[in-house]
Amino acid sequence: MASEIVRYKADNGQDIEVTEQDVRDLMAANGNAMENVTSQEVKMFLRLCQSQRLNPFTRDAYIVKYGNQPASVIAGKDAFVKRATRNKRYRGHEAGITVLRRFKKNDGVQTVIDRREGSMMLPGEELVGGWAKVYLEGYECPIFEEVALKEYTAPDKYGKNGWSRMPATMIRKVALCHALREAFPEDLGGLYGAEEMDQARSEEPQPPRQQEDLRKPLWAEVANLKAHALALGTSEEGIVSWMAANITNPDGSPKSTRYYTAEEIIKLRDFLALNIANHEQPADAEPEYEDAEYAEPALADNDIKF
Repeated sequence: MASEIVRYKADNGQDIEVTEQDVRDLMAANGNAMENVTSQEVKMFLRLCQSQRLNPFTRDAYIVKYGNQPASVIAGKDAFVKRATRNKRYRGHEAGITVLRRFKKNDGVQTVIDRREGSMMLPGEELVGGWAKVYLEGYECPIFEEVALKEYTAPDKYGKNGWSRMPATMIRKVALCHALREAFPEDLGGLYGAEEMDQARSEEPQPPRQQEDLRKPLWAEVANLKAHALALGTSEEGIVSWMAANITNPDGSPKSTRYYTAEEIIKLRDFLALNIANHEQPADAEPEYEDAEYAEPALADNDIKF
């Protein structure tokens, strides 16, 4: 992979040539740890840049990885705005913050919600969210999006990536990315900003504790079936590709095996059993299914090896 050169044209027509080593050098120069990022994750990053015409040298997109968690591909806010401005239907945008202002009135306290353009807060105000409007040719009303601050400042990550120092700036970015993606799904679908990916990563589904006892024997059964299937000629890549295509997170990305539920492990077990049955049936028999081709997935370092 290190010697493979990926070539394509960026959004602005610039010819891009990039290799895995280029990505590693570039990310390291920008302070992103790359020691635990696998070649497979870099390869997927390059393919995404190629398909979306993103320029990694100008930080249109970059890789972030925390510990042994799967790497995240993140698009910079400028990439969202640049892509939007190149769309012929784009007619500008507004973005700002939502704050609560409290003041005494008669014998009580009155609270007022204020949506302000920009990200400046005044003393005594409480930041509660961010908003954005994107204007499109042919639309009577702009695309409007508003997001709540509390969804992006959970205790386990508050203080990361600028949230503690400049929450108003950060939540405004989130709202703008949401609105631009909704306005231009064909150009920005599947791309997420750093702030959004932090929130999505913190919400990665966890296996229920009560299922742990069920999972262990199921994984043992799956391991035996996999060994049998491989012995009959099934490829490792085919099994992994099927898993990536059929057991996914809510956003459609491949789900790490460490988070498989018992039901999902059973689904994998049944697939392997059917695969074995098709291999063992007479050569002239009609197969129960046809193998499908899937895109090569990224494997996380912390995935369960079975």
